Amino acid sequence: MQNVDITIVGAGSAGLTLALLLAPLGLDIVVLEQGSAPSVSKVNHQRVSALNLASQRLLSHLGAWPAIAATAQAYSHMQVWDADSFARIEFDAASERLAQLGWICDNEQIRLALYQQLKVHSNVRCEFNCTINSLQQSERDVLVNINQQQILLSRLLVGADGVNSHVRRATQLPLTHWDYEQQALVASVKTSQPHLATARQVFLPSGPLALLPLPESNMCSIVWSCTTERAAQLLALPEQEFNQALTAASNSVLGVLQLQTKPSAFELKMRYASSWLCGRVVLVADAAHSIHPLAGQGMNLGLMDVAALAELISAAVAENKDFSEARLLRRYERWRKAEAQTLIGVMEVFKRGFSNKQPLLKLVRAVGMSSMNQLPWLKSKIIAAALGNTGDLPKLAQPQAKTRDLA
Repeated sequence: MQNVDITIVGAGSAGLTLALLLAPLGLDIVVLEQGSAPSVSKVNHQRVSALNLASQRLLSHLGAWPAIAATAQAYSHMQVWDADSFARIEFDAASERLAQLGWICDNEQIRLALYQQLKVHSNVRCEFNCTINSLQQSERDVLVNINQQQILLSRLLVGADGVNSHVRRATQLPLTHWDYEQQALVASVKTSQPHLATARQVFLPSGPLALLPLPESNMCSIVWSCTTERAAQLLALPEQEFNQALTAASNSVLGVLQLQTKPSAFELKMRYASSWLCGRVVLVADAAHSIHPLAGQGMNLGLMDVAALAELISAAVAENKDFSEARLLRRYERWRKAEAQTLIGVMEVFKRGFSNKQPLLKLVRAVGMSSMNQLPWLKSKIIAAALGNTGDLPKLAQPQAKTRDLA
């Protein structure tokens, strides 16, 4: 039996970021992961995330950003349009006096960079290829049985184990969910025209298609959200016919598109835990919420969760208070629930608004987007929120945040 201060279940980007944020506090921390450890390998950009400025500031503080940026592609322009109307809106970094609007990053490279930084902290131990056999808790601690032989007793356990969270199920935290009745097709494609560091998204009747720029000037990552039926049809096509369908869906905005990797399909569901707390167990990131990828905010939302939790734990440790007390954890839950609920609501409005085929509603959204594109002050407010420059952000993610230790 081993006693630790904090157990983090899940060594994805959220779990590793939380461990790295808490490491300077001197707490005894264990990270449990059912998969393997991140390893140096060829970057394939099969699964990518769009990181905004708030996430970049946080990861820079942790020292992980240079390694992430080395394989990422910054984008300085965004173009969004509706295939079924004249609706269109564009954003560019120069108008906001910025060098870039965000970065398209390989998910595994984010994990690898965080893990490399974490390995220098002797008070943090990572257990990979780990199976949790049982999870129980008392008023004083949480007991975890792993690999049928090792017992961990923790003052606090954090579930950072993704959308199908074992921690959430084991603690029977209630879950609200609905099926978007869509799948996301993900792949890397070669373009016949350069992407010009521009992130593009077109709203099609069956769902949005995103073309995300990669480091090579003629390579993009696609996230094609479409109905389950349409996804099955596309996956069954020969490669040449898939390329033709993809090029047509993009309106040939980057010329002819050609698959470079085999498309992968992922079901799209909204999940939201109505309670993120159960005694000394707390949920973060995708274990607590998952949203539609149409705005690319899922990773950013999760990173802000762990930054907020780390900020509150840090303050408690500095004041020699119990970092696992219910009052502190409820503060975290209220703080981040408000942000998650807002984003889930916005995504649902966008998803429903652009999938509606009624002529009057199509006209309304077209006029609305086109009018918005002509109002610089409104565009600035929208892009500032998307970039993580506004809102109730954790201190390390705020604009002009100064690098400092959490302790």
